Amino acid sequence: MENINNSIDKKYKYTSLEYIDEDDIKDAKLIYQDETSILLYKELDGAIELFWAADSKEGFMTGLNSLETLIKKNKISGKKIHIKFIPEEFISCLEKKDFRVIAEFVDFWNRDIEAISIDEYDTSNIRRLKEDEYSVAGQVTRNCMGYSREFTGEDDEWIKEWNEADNSCIFAAEMEGKIVGVCCVNLYGFESDKGTVLWIREVAVDLQYQGKGIGRSLLTYAIKWGKQNGAKRSFLACDVENYSGINLYESLGYVRAEGRGEIRMEKLL
Repeated sequence: MENINNSIDKKYKYTSLEYIDEDDIKDAKLIYQDETSILLYKELDGAIELFWAADSKEGFMTGLNSLETLIKKNKISGKKIHIKFIPEEFISCLEKKDFRVIAEFVDFWNRDIEAISIDEYDTSNIRRLKEDEYSVAGQVTRNCMGYSREFTGEDDEWIKEWNEADNSCIFAAEMEGKIVGVCCVNLYGFESDKGTVLWIREVAVDLQYQGKGIGRSLLTYAIKWGKQNGAKRSFLACDVENYSGINLYESLGYVRAEGRGEIRMEKLL
């Protein structure tokens, strides 16, 4: 594993590893490794998750060919192969191997959150999530499974860890005496000359309560919190097919970044 860690530390031109927590790959197995690329895999329920890095498209495809050899040797079937953070120029080669795009997330930025007018919105039903509400909040996110492509919701432990981590918190929206929406946020970039960033990690509103302005209330409360804690700008990512979400973000001054964002692909064995 030491050699793998050394390879991961190498600066590749293309990689999914810089977006992956170390815990996510601690049980991953090596498929292919040379001076120009590395490919790891981890078996999940019904799926094979790939983690990769390469200096070129050719190096990446060499690793993928090794995966195909492994699949044939072990007669693996009935599973899906998931690959994340695919560069646009890799897509056609993967499509020739029967992979398909299953989600694409684009970045949205507001470069000056001080300019966002939020005083007009009622946020009286929004507050910080309490420790005894982690299970309820987790269920709210899971109730939104599939509303945006590749969104499966969060487990209760993730909710706890996020809410209790440094510079992170979760806000809850109440209606009719119960939690019906949550917003997970984080602050980063404290040393940047451009100013601290408010990251809107996730907004989830129970399906039966959507269309009532809850998402907007959660966002405006989060922006107010960000301002109070020194944030100067804000970032979020959204599936290109989540049109209602995009309309909401753009109405609050978020602007879509140029180019394509995170592309995820899948193949059924």
